[in-house]
Amino acid sequence: MNNPVYPAWIRELHESEVFGEALALALIDVAKNKRDHYHFGTLLQLETETKARLRPFLFNHGVPLSENIELDGIEAIVNAYKAMNNLQEFAAVIKPTVEDFLSRFEEIARICPDEDRDLTESMVRHESAILKWLAMESEGESEGSLDEMIRELRYPLPKP
Repeated sequence: MNNPVYPAWIRELHESEVFGEALALALIDVAKNKRDHYHFGTLLQLETETKARLRPFLFNHGVPLSENIELDGIEAIVNAYKAMNNLQEFAAVIKPTVEDFLSRFEEIARICPDEDRDLTESMVRHESAILKWLAMESEGESEGSLDEMIRELRYPLPKP
């Protein structure tokens, strides 16, 4: 593929997982209850497994494996969660950000070469699962909100 933007977009996929992992860890530390702790733990597991799955992909394309990225914004997101009454309110606030990530991942999947299609489409499923969780939680539909995220995991956390 002769698209000079594509390798940078591959790096973007990885950095989104590094950021998501750091955010989930920070949210776990301030979880208001066992349910939120489990939800943020499940998000952490998804981000960690996905990040590891991306490494061979990065390596194959000569993209650095480093995780040294700016984590600006995590403190503000954590403070927003702490200021809200519940996960439902928090999910509604961060849902648009995940929608933006999903759009970006869909664009990457659209322009990638055929040999990368399975991985990039898995990233779309990954982000869609997070969005489904947030959409259901923001609408007060908590039963089964994690199901799609859990289906993406090889090593899901035990349910409390």
